Amino acid sequence: MKILFYSFYNLLLLIAIPVFWIGAFFNSKLGGSFTGQKDITSRVIRFKDKVNSNPKPIIWTHSASAGEFEQMRPVLSRLSKMDVYIFQTFTSATIYYKASQNKIFHGVCFLPWDLYSRVNRFVTLLKPDLFINTRHDIWPNLQLSVQRNQIRNILINANLYQDSKRLLPLFRGINSLVFNQINHIYTGSSTLESLLKQIYAGPIDVVGDSRFDQVQERALSNTEMLITEDLLADRRVVVYGSVGDTDLKIITAAIAQANTNRAFMHIIVPHETAERDLIPWEAELFRQKVKSIRKSEIDQFKDETVMIWDSVGQLADLYKYANLAFIGAGFGAGVHSVTEAAIFNVPCSHGPKYDILAEAIDLVNEGLSTVTNEVPDLISFLTMPDTSITELSLKIESFVKHRLGATDKIFENEPLLRSFIPR
Repeated sequence: MKILFYSFYNLLLLIAIPVFWIGAFFNSKLGGSFTGQKDITSRVIRFKDKVNSNPKPIIWTHSASAGEFEQMRPVLSRLSKMDVYIFQTFTSATIYYKASQNKIFHGVCFLPWDLYSRVNRFVTLLKPDLFINTRHDIWPNLQLSVQRNQIRNILINANLYQDSKRLLPLFRGINSLVFNQINHIYTGSSTLESLLKQIYAGPIDVVGDSRFDQVQERALSNTEMLITEDLLADRRVVVYGSVGDTDLKIITAAIAQANTNRAFMHIIVPHETAERDLIPWEAELFRQKVKSIRKSEIDQFKDETVMIWDSVGQLADLYKYANLAFIGAGFGAGVHSVTEAAIFNVPCSHGPKYDILAEAIDLVNEGLSTVTNEVPDLISFLTMPDTSITELSLKIESFVKHRLGATDKIFENEPLLRSFIPR
């Protein structure tokens, strides 16, 4: 079966690559990735020259996109304090061009497209002592090459949701072939462990998710004041994080209809902040007779109920001001990260599509977050009593504490990493 699968898979790749090549001329992200493929070998050779002049162990870390890179940050932070080389690869052009200049890396490039000849050349040239992958960017030829070259490889923050196509009868055997070439898996919960065991027979350790460590480290280190206390005084603050078109109607209707004696400050943080993304929110709020103001116009504040946050990169830090949070995209592709709100012990709600995130599933199952299906659900959430918010916050604090420390556990449990820890 293994020979049959790899033969068919590589035939499909040979057919698909020309299509991607043509698409690169019309899609900037794909074009950036295509351009980055050209200098992979030269980047590895320059890195190996550095290694040859001063030999040390090589740790290869891979992050597919921005989310995976955030999960990898605590691992990279600890590796940077060790006497090792860090070689980082990315799949997404967006995060590559943003993060590739980070001085923590001794070498960086795109992950080669999964043609066996390209991947194997890369692996044999790099010759890492350990390969650390995160979440679910698993490539068949990459895993085959790493195994054949006897390079220890581990998967951290392993994620697999109940409805994943990997678990369908047609694909389960194929994914078992690929996953069982991983030496060790570290995952965030016993639920994930049981799902992974359906396609993986190797060792699995439940250690938590390093994303919690990253968010906490950021929360502790960032003391910048984003909003003045005077602006928030005596208001219930609700942060709507990474919201988009699919959330717009329900959120604006709930804000307009949540009639209570309490003053609110609704902070809407759209997933995208271009004019075409901000204007629909302003127009719908105006239609609902709700006053709003942009964050960039805050000097003109006149007691508006809604602030539309038109600055980027500050959402994670905004949750520290929140009493409640609504996480976006739960009516679309799938809810965005609930971790940032949880770190600040903020009760959250989101749409019904949350089954792609293990931490969102756990929060719902433990009654620590609520699912919004219709406008009345969100109104009920927004107007919950103060005592209920306090009670939920204390439970979320306990929930988070049990999930912190994943990075330390990975380093303590993984033999090679453990040997690099300074004594």
